[in-house]
Amino acid sequence: MAGKIARPPKLARIRRFALTLPGVEERNDKYGPSFQVNGKSFTLYWVPEERWVLRLPHHQEMMLFDTRPETFSPMRAGRLLWAYVAVENLEARELDDLVQAAWRYTAPKKLVASYSP
Repeated sequence: MAGKIARPPKLARIRRFALTLPGVEERNDKYGPSFQVNGKSFTLYWVPEERWVLRLPHHQEMMLFDTRPETFSPMRAGRLLWAYVAVENLEARELDDLVQAAWRYTAPKKLVASYSP
């Protein structure tokens, strides 16, 4: 990976929305920006693949992989299954909904229960 890393697509939108969710912190490392809750990533930009990755509920991932393969594809990280997401194919509201679903899936249950959008 030589040269400057390109700005991830829709980073400003994802950042703006993710940071409104309780307990979220943004981190940057050699793989790109990530958004974490309780020390766990739920949305991140995977620089080696130049794609966003979201941690969504398994049933939702399977449905998206089957019905919208042009936008969603599987990404394995050890035993975990994440979703590569071509965010440029998504409208703003759908992207917000997916980031929120990833946060809800990853955040502690008490934190999720206290959240009222």
